Amino acid sequence: MPHPQKKYLEAFQICGKQLQECMDELGDRPYAWLKAEPRNPAFADLIFRVGNRVYAVLLVRVEHAHGQRGKPTHLQISLPTTERNLFLTECERYNMTPLFFPMWMDSMAPLSMGWNLLIPESGAFLDPATEEDTSQPVPMSDWELCNFRGSVVLRHLREQHLQILSWQDIPGICPHIFFRASDNALCWVIVTAEDPSEKLPDAAEINSKLPDSPDDVRGYVARVGFRSTRDPASPPVRGDSFFINFSGLEAMQPY
Repeated sequence: MPHPQKKYLEAFQICGKQLQECMDELGDRPYAWLKAEPRNPAFADLIFRVGNRVYAVLLVRVEHAHGQRGKPTHLQISLPTTERNLFLTECERYNMTPLFFPMWMDSMAPLSMGWNLLIPESGAFLDPATEEDTSQPVPMSDWELCNFRGSVVLRHLREQHLQILSWQDIPGICPHIFFRASDNALCWVIVTAEDPSEKLPDAAEINSKLPDSPDDVRGYVARVGFRSTRDPASPPVRGDSFFINFSGLEAMQPY
């Protein structure tokens, strides 16, 4: 994974800090960061949950803004059409609310104080603190399930003091995690459900597509199962706590 550009990292940190300050003012209302670091590939820059609503945030650069202070009626932003379309499509697929975080082109300063989140279609500001939860429990999307399983595996690797090189949580794209073993060997992990009958990609085929990888790169699968503490028989829903079933990494071929 290439290192993100310095300017992007600065913008990312500014956005994350401003949103965190807003979350700190939510009081007893539950929230959680689901994506709070740069990843590749990714369709959104940051993703968080307030109550049972998930918000996906894309950083956008503002060239011009016209209208009342704090409530622009028109924005001219710099954002490729393909990136915008991918963002909106994936948010719809995974039941997320898509939002722009606008920042001035030259200074990288946020357009406004507070949440500074714009609805792409209307350009109106949205305040997650005033959005009510939906009346019914919301099932976790495929992305949320993949993200949750990945977080379990990452915690396992970090507890062993292994170096995480990169990770991504896009369903259907493998591998999900790259890390260094204790002997410094390059390793990757496919994160999946606990069902042993689930078909997995071929390890040799994955290795053949990795650029400049040594022949001894190691592939593993991590099967992660979880059940709601509220109702173990029900599908996972947003905001639940879980019983986790994870027995460690399984080698996809002998090493």
